[in-house]
Amino acid sequence: MEPFALRSSDGTLLLSVPTAEDVDRIAAVCAEADIQRWTTVPSPYTRADAEGFVTTVVPDGWRAGSPTWAVRTVADGVARLVGMVGLHAVAHGKGELGYWLAADARGRGIMTRAVGVVLDAAFDRLGLHTVAWRADVDNWPSWKVAWRNGVRKEGTVRALNPRRGAWTDGWIGTIQRDDPREPVDAWDGPAGERAVATAQPTPGTAGAATAQAVPAANPRDPEALVRQFHDTYHLPVVTDPPSVDRDRVHMRMALVAEELAELVEAVYGEAAGAEMSAAFTRAVAADDGTRDTVEAADALGDLTYVVYGMALECGIPLDEVLAEIQASNLSKLGADGRPIYREDGKVLKGPGFFPPDIAGVLARRGYQPGARR
Repeated sequence: MEPFALRSSDGTLLLSVPTAEDVDRIAAVCAEADIQRWTTVPSPYTRADAEGFVTTVVPDGWRAGSPTWAVRTVADGVARLVGMVGLHAVAHGKGELGYWLAADARGRGIMTRAVGVVLDAAFDRLGLHTVAWRADVDNWPSWKVAWRNGVRKEGTVRALNPRRGAWTDGWIGTIQRDDPREPVDAWDGPAGERAVATAQPTPGTAGAATAQAVPAANPRDPEALVRQFHDTYHLPVVTDPPSVDRDRVHMRMALVAEELAELVEAVYGEAAGAEMSAAFTRAVAADDGTRDTVEAADALGDLTYVVYGMALECGIPLDEVLAEIQASNLSKLGADGRPIYREDGKVLKGPGFFPPDIAGVLARRGYQPGARR
């Protein structure tokens, strides 16, 4: 098989063949404690191991029909290697997922999206009918990535996976060509965990599983998602009695108006969106000091209700959209790992920010750009 590259629908992820230029990065990542813990890569992992992977394991795999791609984030025209994903043991219409993700790239949904891109290629380009997944028991981050992409956990097998001269119990799962590309069962793992890594490889490959769970919000609980954002970026979560007579309420109203204007523009066009923005500017100028907390609470509740109602009537999976937006929002931290704020307190985007792939979320539900109904 001749190597080929893949891209995410929004162009922020590039999956391409690892090269000699990637050796140092691969060696550094595969030496990380989490990857050493969960995977079958050599331990200790050396630069020579990375060279052998790039010059022998990867090309041999491609020739045998088992491709491996380096996962690269793309920003400002620069592609940076953050992980590895591949299909190994490909034969008779079936293959097995393998992947790992660097510690400095976790928590952004990168591997979930990369696996989705690979599954597209596996079924549509390689003609596979089944893709398998396996990981050590209790590797919840690995399972979360697979689960989000529609993999079905089939069960637990004793002594399934090799691990440093021993055998560990493992989970197995599969996804087939016509299966839905979304969770088919409720999350069965520990509450409040987010997947930050990968799935189990075969011995000797760099496609591996790794990572520890980190605190996260329930993706089906919108308030929990927003609370996590506030906790991450040190934004207020007040515990005193309800009141809209607060300094930050003006910034919050502006954000609501901004999103409403974007919705109006999306449905009715650019001119209509501009009219909505202008109307809010006039409303602020007409402020008479009224601060009715009861009516504000009622309006916020009704807004939430009608927004979900619109999503239901338009076939938009809002919980999946929110999860994608959450992953994007949590990528806004600065290069020093700290939040960046605008003068009015709004969180700004850091150098590692990536936009949410909303088109990709909708595509999993059959959305086609340009289609009208």
